[in-house]
Amino acid sequence: MTDHFYEFFESVNYASEDQVREYRSIYLSYVKPLIDFVERPLAFDFGCGRGEWLDMLRRLGFETKGVDIDQGMLNSAQKKGLDVALGNGSEFLKNLPDQSVAVLSAFHVLEHLPFDKIIEFFKESQRVLIPGGVLIAETPNPENLFVITSNFYLDHTHIRPIPILQMINLARYFGYKKYSIIRLQENKDLYKKEDITFKDIFYGVSKDYGIIAQKPGGVEGLVEAIDHPLRYETGIGIDDLIKRLDQRIDNLVKKVDELSLKKDI
Repeated sequence: MTDHFYEFFESVNYASEDQVREYRSIYLSYVKPLIDFVERPLAFDFGCGRGEWLDMLRRLGFETKGVDIDQGMLNSAQKKGLDVALGNGSEFLKNLPDQSVAVLSAFHVLEHLPFDKIIEFFKESQRVLIPGGVLIAETPNPENLFVITSNFYLDHTHIRPIPILQMINLARYFGYKKYSIIRLQENKDLYKKEDITFKDIFYGVSKDYGIIAQKPGGVEGLVEAIDHPLRYETGIGIDDLIKRLDQRIDNLVKKVDELSLKKDI
């Protein structure tokens, strides 16, 4: 019975294909410019699952390859006619030729790996990416207190969350000078909400985040073409909500003090 538990877990907790396509669409602006600068650019997805992202890139004009350890998920990717394989992503990555990949992605994979394998992933990314190539890695956001204290551990294959600063440090250590952090799947109402509550801090921060980094170099004009989206950030961080809650509390304290003074008079 336990042999099929993870398959059952995915069936009740994994987002629908339409939802995944919607979530992934935010990354398209980071990779579209490659089409104009690289002949037959290859996109490799580490942990490709059902292949939604690879299918999106194929429609843009990318050559695509993927690997996953879950045959049940791969069945959907194979039905799409995608070039995907069953296997260990880390080992598959090691066998890719140097400077052969234009886009290397890993969506909700790194949190399943021990830290030495995460280090290996970033190291190999610099080897396999072409100059000017793009790295994308998405993971649950530890700033979201509900995610980190509850949802993260629903998946028993998760090892540990990856703080945003640690992801940035990994990218910088392995030579990525241009990168962006985008926070994802936040409560959009919070952008305009003024009366922030403790509930908002616990639940409202972006649930996931992604790092997008560009390998130095590339043909003339490629770095500049991706420069604009790499300065673009989205989402809601916990620091922002805490500052806004502090401000609200300060305002309430001032009002109470003002009312007390009036009462004394």
